[in-house]
Amino acid sequence: MKMKILFSALVMIISSSLFANEVKNIVAISADGSEISYLLSEVLRIDVVANETEGSMTVVSKDGFENEGFQEILFTTVPTSVGEMEIPDVYFFPNPVTNFLYVQGTNDSANLLVYDLNGKCLLKETGSEVDVASLSQGTYILQINNQFVKFIKK
Repeated sequence: MKMKILFSALVMIISSSLFANEVKNIVAISADGSEISYLLSEVLRIDVVANETEGSMTVVSKDGFENEGFQEILFTTVPTSVGEMEIPDVYFFPNPVTNFLYVQGTNDSANLLVYDLNGKCLLKETGSEVDVASLSQGTYILQINNQFVKFIKK
């Protein structure tokens, strides 16, 4: 029964780790506290041996080497996705624009940068408006902090 519980717990740990992260390494810890680290890609299997009173695990590498007597296996993960972020609603107007492009939904210290379609930064402002009167007619990119939007200068 204990073997079944240990194995089920091991499967649950791996499954939950894989849900939002990618397991990269395992650390096998023996009863005396010594640790051996493995790349998960090098591990063929983990054998669990248990009876009513005790149990241990054996890590078998892909090259056939067996290391036994582990009491605990830790899985280290790296994030594979970014959690949901709430991005505030940022509005800009008018579009197309003649003289001033106004931005709402940011604070007065927002960084506003205007780029041409080649990626060259043409204007830098801080606040909630950009004077674009000096720009030629065409399409430009406005960077509002870390957001990018396209606008037309007429």
